[in-house]
Amino acid sequence: MDVSTSRDCSTEAQWPSIVASYPSPRFPVMRVLRPAAVLLCLLLASCAPRQVRPPGALRKVVVVVGSRVDSLPTYTYRQDMMGEGNPRSVLVSQAQATLSERGFEVVGTRISQAPSPTIHEVVAMIQDNEAEAGVVVVLNWVDVTSAQLMGRAEVLLETGVVGPNGKLRWSNPTRTVSTIGMYQAQTDFRSYLRKAVVEAIQAIP
Repeated sequence: MDVSTSRDCSTEAQWPSIVASYPSPRFPVMRVLRPAAVLLCLLLASCAPRQVRPPGALRKVVVVVGSRVDSLPTYTYRQDMMGEGNPRSVLVSQAQATLSERGFEVVGTRISQAPSPTIHEVVAMIQDNEAEAGVVVVLNWVDVTSAQLMGRAEVLLETGVVGPNGKLRWSNPTRTVSTIGMYQAQTDFRSYLRKAVVEAIQAIP
């Protein structure tokens, strides 16, 4: 699991500034936001085109995740107390978000207690939610021993699509190597796992 839309921001002079000068007795010039311009920026940011699934393509799915990694390493007391070392919560939330961005309709999610979800478990989710298929994401291995020193993390994921009859329609193992900054490794160290999930989900046809 990329289609992205980029805009050329080099012609900044063509657009009015979102700030305006406002005199102050203490400072030569202060800058205040123009409400109309701010609203325009928010509208442009929120109207990013969502991908549309082609006619006849798989659309209505459930997400089932599992993990052979019990917990991710935590570097702070807050991360440990908030349970941020649980990889399953990252897998299910990021998979759902990325599928939605791609135009899929996610009608149900499940975190399997097993390292790898069973076919029966996935089929039951498909039937209970009247979905067309189940997207399965399994975390097989992760290495973040060099995350803080070298900013390098490696993730092995296995992604599959299971039909209502229990047959595997598609599968794909992915190996993602991410480079993260030291600050990010300490404050948002799960970003490397989210990146791996995005790449895995983007590969689903």
